[in-house]
Amino acid sequence: MSTESTGAAEPGAAAAVPSEPPAATPPAETATENPTENAAETEVAPPAAADAPSDGPSEVPQDGPAEQDEPNEQGEPAEPVAEGVEPARRKRKFGVGALFLTAVVAGPLIGVGVGYGIQAARPATPLPALEAPKLSYPAERVDAKALAAAGPQPLNIDGDLRDLLIKRPDGSQDETDGDGDGWLTVADLAEYRGDSAREFTDLLADGLRRTASVSWSSGDVKYRVKLMQYTPEAVNKVMLGMMPRSTTDMDLSQIAGNDDSLIMTSKVEYTYARSTEKYYYGEALARKGTVLMDIQVYGKNPVDRVQLADVAKRQWERIA
Repeated sequence: MSTESTGAAEPGAAAAVPSEPPAATPPAETATENPTENAAETEVAPPAAADAPSDGPSEVPQDGPAEQDEPNEQGEPAEPVAEGVEPARRKRKFGVGALFLTAVVAGPLIGVGVGYGIQAARPATPLPALEAPKLSYPAERVDAKALAAAGPQPLNIDGDLRDLLIKRPDGSQDETDGDGDGWLTVADLAEYRGDSAREFTDLLADGLRRTASVSWSSGDVKYRVKLMQYTPEAVNKVMLGMMPRSTTDMDLSQIAGNDDSLIMTSKVEYTYARSTEKYYYGEALARKGTVLMDIQVYGKNPVDRVQLADVAKRQWERIA
């Protein structure tokens, strides 16, 4: 077996790769046994084998890819930090929003402080002295009655309603209800209706304040005149409620000089709620402020409309 190197046996192969290190040459036996195969392998050797060895010790490659410096928040690569040295802290930068918020908060405070300092440096302005007007009294004593007479007079309906009632005709029979003093209570008025309990409740709900009445009879005809005062907010409702639902069987007219009045006389007979007795009916309605004038007529024969209109006109003139 020969110990010569492959370079000595085949100079052409050695000339093809002149920079190949001697240590990488395979043993002579392998080259002698198959020189053709060895020469082919030598010719197709990769260019990496041509690198010349360095004089110093070869560096051992590290496992995995080399670490790269990560960029910071601004996109710039971070500076390498030596091992064992604490990295320097980055300076915090204030954004536009923070600066605007600072200006909004600090601006008014600074303005108030400057304004207070300017005002405090000024001299105090003295206030004018308080002057109260002196009370004066008339030299002569004023007559209270004369002063009241000179002022606006109260409405007659705000006084005693009994003084506003017409007098019953001479020769008539007194038929005044209640206690006979001219006043009617809610219970007295409820007795006129068939359903007294319901009428009592309705009168209270309608805001009735007081009622003055006078009644008389002449023959078989009975008159009842009432002045009923209600609260201001309820008087219109009560006036509409007293109007008949149907006027087919009635003759209608008005009080002379009062377009808001109504005179009704029935053409047919009615029956009393608590008896079988028949009657004809007539009624006159008018209003003055919060007072309702209600005149009712009952008779066995048709009511005389002219006579009813005369009574209604005289009563209206007393409260108008």
